[in-house]
Amino acid sequence: MKKLADLVSVWLVENEIVGKDDRELYAYGFWQGGVMLVNFLMVAIIGIITGMFWQSAVFTIVYGLLRTVAGGFHARTQSKCYICSILLLVLVLGILRWEQWNVMICILVVLMSGKIVFKLAPVEDENKPLDDVEVVVYKHRSRIICTMLAIAVFILLLINEIEIASCITVSILATSVMLILGEVRNRYVDVKYY
Repeated sequence: MKKLADLVSVWLVENEIVGKDDRELYAYGFWQGGVMLVNFLMVAIIGIITGMFWQSAVFTIVYGLLRTVAGGFHARTQSKCYICSILLLVLVLGILRWEQWNVMICILVVLMSGKIVFKLAPVEDENKPLDDVEVVVYKHRSRIICTMLAIAVFILLLINEIEIASCITVSILATSVMLILGEVRNRYVDVKYY
């Protein structure tokens, strides 16, 4: 993927579409775009194979929305991140398929997970350190997004859309678990990096 991104950026420079000074920036952008495309394709493939396409999509979108601002545990390399993401998706789909979700379980999980998000977020990582301003901004954003997702779950439960509500609930749960894992790593495993 990286070699292809480099080739495309070199071609753009050679054809004078972008300046030589911008080549590395474009290469990085193409590489990140390629990684995102592969991730979305993998989510779709896993969703299709398991017969849970829309659940895969809902989980991935909601989890990505909250996790981006909440932070938490991050794998040390891109390949480990990719493997962990696939395993997380498969685990989540299993939980959604085999757990008997109902109104009470959704409410309890949202309240407990939401409390963790409110208390811990944002949790920084060695690969994604935060300055003081970012901590304040991401804490605020995490709380707003988590609150909006909780409200969405409650509305979905009221209109008897338990399947969609459970997907959002598991997204909040997965984020809270990643926050706890990140906090444990920061406090007890790794040395502080700031």
